Amino acid sequence: MKPAEWWMPDAQQQAFRAVLDGFARPGTLVPAQQEGAVLMFLSAVLDESVSLADPLGLVGTDARRLLLAPTAPEAQARFVLLDGRRPVAAGFQPALGTLESPELSATLVLTVDALSDAPSPADAAVVLQLQGPGVPGTRVLAVSGLHQDWLAQRAAWVGAYPMGVDIVLAASDALVALPRTTRIAVLPHRKET
Repeated sequence: MKPAEWWMPDAQQQAFRAVLDGFARPGTLVPAQQEGAVLMFLSAVLDESVSLADPLGLVGTDARRLLLAPTAPEAQARFVLLDGRRPVAAGFQPALGTLESPELSATLVLTVDALSDAPSPADAAVVLQLQGPGVPGTRVLAVSGLHQDWLAQRAAWVGAYPMGVDIVLAASDALVALPRTTRIAVLPHRKET
């Protein structure tokens, strides 16, 4: 797919279907298209009525203009794009929704180095065991480049379900959805010698 085709309706529809499938089956790798996982996801979910916070400027100026989404502060944005390799910033509090309107919460899009569902993850990977709706039994996911602060903070944010946040982990070639209903345990793993 050529870069100009990425923003066409057919490509957007394919990306939206892939994103929906990823949320329906948490922890399943959703392969990225031409422009990478972050832009694939954002272009599928954003429009003129959905706000985005990109405090680190991870989306380039040209792509940001094409996304059409209004900018909002991190605490109010419906989607917040952050670097998952960095620890959670002190005082960072995304929108968690309310009991009456949990859909007003934020989705955090965290960039990571790599995602894998292979049984032998890379040395630097955090290995997650996922359970919950959309996960048959359990699913294992290895994530390289995710600061573990995000996992601890996520547990606090989703503790008052149905309020909480949904998280999307985005590597360059794939993304994974982790809805607030997904239970996550960090598994110990051996480093290969």
